[in-house]
Amino acid sequence: NPQSFGGGRERESSIFPLAFVCVKNCLLISLLNVLYGNIFTCYMIHIPMVALNGFQMIQEALVHQGSNFAGRPQFDIFSKGQGIINAPYGKSWKQQRRFLMTILRNFGLGKNAFEEKILEEVRYLIEIFRSTDGRPFNPDIEITNAVSNVICSIVFGERFHYTDPNFIQMTELFDKSLKFQAGIWFQVAMALPFLSSFPGPHQKMFRVQAEIEAIIQDFIKKHRESLDLQKPRDFIDAYLLEMKKEQESPNSCLTEGNLVYNVFDLFVAGTETTATTLRWAILYMMTYPDIQEKCQKEIEQVVGWCRLPCMDDRVKMPYVSAVIHEIQRFGNVVPFTPAHAAIQDTSFRSYTMKKDTIMLVNLTSALFDEAAWKDPNNFNPGNFQNEDGEFVKPEAFIPFSLGLRACPGERVANMELFLFFISLLQSFTFLWPPHAPPPDLRGLYRITLAPRPYTLAVKCRNRQPARELGPSVSQ
Repeated sequence: NPQSFGGGRERESSIFPLAFVCVKNCLLISLLNVLYGNIFTCYMIHIPMVALNGFQMIQEALVHQGSNFAGRPQFDIFSKGQGIINAPYGKSWKQQRRFLMTILRNFGLGKNAFEEKILEEVRYLIEIFRSTDGRPFNPDIEITNAVSNVICSIVFGERFHYTDPNFIQMTELFDKSLKFQAGIWFQVAMALPFLSSFPGPHQKMFRVQAEIEAIIQDFIKKHRESLDLQKPRDFIDAYLLEMKKEQESPNSCLTEGNLVYNVFDLFVAGTETTATTLRWAILYMMTYPDIQEKCQKEIEQVVGWCRLPCMDDRVKMPYVSAVIHEIQRFGNVVPFTPAHAAIQDTSFRSYTMKKDTIMLVNLTSALFDEAAWKDPNNFNPGNFQNEDGEFVKPEAFIPFSLGLRACPGERVANMELFLFFISLLQSFTFLWPPHAPPPDLRGLYRITLAPRPYTLAVKCRNRQPARELGPSVSQ
């Protein structure tokens, strides 16, 4: 008979080996995978969680039984299940996600105008890098600002100057929120929600979140006051118009609360992950100059010097495509998906997963799966090349997860990564500053796995930056 798991006394009879591990240090689960195998139990304080490891097991859970494990544990202390990331699986979530994908298509995906918005930020970022004149600098803030502005163009319909006080305040608050969410107090507040009303250090994170909500609500108010029913400008406009259409429907899930946390989720998922991946990209190019040089040669052959890249260039650049994918794999920016939950009692392998069983999906175990990769433990673009040097993508490449809860912004992120990465390598060679310490490729875990702060120097490769748009954008 299959073993059962899910709470109460049944948990005590589970055959999963037990290990205590704080979610803040959830990378330890990858080590426990070696000790206990591909499925085992760990705890966040008193809450049991089932860890899933290895591509085959993840695929079986999220694809073959995707609807059974598409739930979310409802201990979110900020959004209360609103938005898209932490919403419970059901009719409301399906409507939210479907609407989000429609808006992304209308205001971004597949449109030349969106490429142009990305390239506009590319130009600003290139100018900032050029202005350093070879002096060492830390690129973190500049990269975050550029990626944030791409999201701003989708959500708010405008970009902000990097010195705009409101823009600075907004990006700083989002950064503080992410740091809090990776901290021990956030984990304690999730596991023991009654503590939320008590004084303590955790109250600071609630104040930060309240400030973020107030900023988003102010944007919504201004959009509502200037709303043109015939010409939606951005995500907020489109959402408000859809709310108007469904205001008579008692079952509509399109509420202002959901709108606030859809905006929040877009910024968290759309800014932090892409900006962190770009920071890893620069660090790896500095660390592996031969790979950087080979990328630049392919960029010169395909794009040249006079124009900026476009998405149509991607199919002509197999080596650069392999390098970008290897950056995503080896950088391992999102080691775990947000926690999943069983929406009903489900038979899985030789186990019965009880309804509401919480599941931690270890994407790291797929991205470094020795059965799936040629050279999993080293930075090697060959992981994405066949014997003829052509680009190939193994099925274990799942940095955006799989199944019903896979990241809806995958295409947006891939467009940004390609256009930023190509444009920067077209304009610069990234160098270690003189007398700099050796590269430290160990990551720092927040909500994402980010590189440790570093400084770089840039060497300009052309006297004047490329200005012309690629053929697919300029048409």
